[in-house]
Amino acid sequence: MGKETQKNMFFESVLSRRSGQDLLAAWIITGKYAGTKALFVWKEEQYIRNDHDESFPAEYEAEIQKLPRGCSGILDKADARIFLEPVAKARRLVICGAGHVSMALIRMGIMLDFEITVIEDREEFAAKAKEAGAHHVVCKPFEEALRETEGDLRTAFVIMTREHAYDVDCLRLILQKPCAYAGMMGSRSRSAQIRHQMLEEGYEARKVQQLYMPVGLPIGSRTPEEIAVSVIAQIIQVMNASDSGEGFVPGMLEELTRMSDEKGCPGILSMIVEKNGEGPRKPGTKMLVRKDGSFLGTVGGGYAEAMVLQTAAGMLREGCRDPRLIHVDMKKGAMYCGGETTVFLLPITSPDVAVPPHG
Repeated sequence: MGKETQKNMFFESVLSRRSGQDLLAAWIITGKYAGTKALFVWKEEQYIRNDHDESFPAEYEAEIQKLPRGCSGILDKADARIFLEPVAKARRLVICGAGHVSMALIRMGIMLDFEITVIEDREEFAAKAKEAGAHHVVCKPFEEALRETEGDLRTAFVIMTREHAYDVDCLRLILQKPCAYAGMMGSRSRSAQIRHQMLEEGYEARKVQQLYMPVGLPIGSRTPEEIAVSVIAQIIQVMNASDSGEGFVPGMLEELTRMSDEKGCPGILSMIVEKNGEGPRKPGTKMLVRKDGSFLGTVGGGYAEAMVLQTAAGMLREGCRDPRLIHVDMKKGAMYCGGETTVFLLPITSPDVAVPPHG
């Protein structure tokens, strides 16, 4: 079979995924097919292809279909290495209410790469949430907006409306959604009463007990900013304890999808695929380096990130379309973590680039 021209639908498939889907990304990082990738969904007790890129070798696809649910890490083949990653979108933070604490929480969430949605039924307060930088602001009654808001295991819900009745209405709906975290602002006595009320109304005891009420870590916070610190710290603590991957930061999938339709090579996607010893970020962490030298995301900063940026910049200058693997020794430069990390650099090439034959 000769070379074929094939548009890669990988990033578009990840971007359009439905909430709750259990997806696995397979990135070939060495060998003849290095740079080829595929997306799988867990269905009927096995992984099934979930994109339309025909360049991914059929023999590797058959191997991945046999793997257990939630697998991750490096799959070593005789002629290649494949990085397997449970697919995660950006972490989402859904805030019910747009008061003073919400404003501080929005700013902190953005700084930490959360995708922020704020639900508020008052137009003037919804406008303040937009000004604070929330990615999505829904100005509707709380119940109506929450019915339209999906949850998943990358989503944190925080309830901090202006009235007790609205808080309870929000809580009833959130208890019916999958999520990584659900918390509500209020006093200990009020929280205990609401927890008892939810149990009496028949909500699942396990979910009710997992609610964070009152919300936030007990750091003696007083000001809206201090309360926001306690809340975001608790969310990070909970999500990091159960998270399987670092996913794509807000805006990265959209930009990668656009880049995949551009001519030439507009950017390099760098991704940690292996880590030995200590290091600041784990496998799956991604950074997109653009042709103008700017970048989105981080692979840990310091010496490691400088090496990645330098290599990516060189690839873009040279018009390189072949992926590369670089190994960074954390004992060198300004980092003394004591470990090593391997980073895969994938040029984002246009749809008219020929892919290797297979079959």
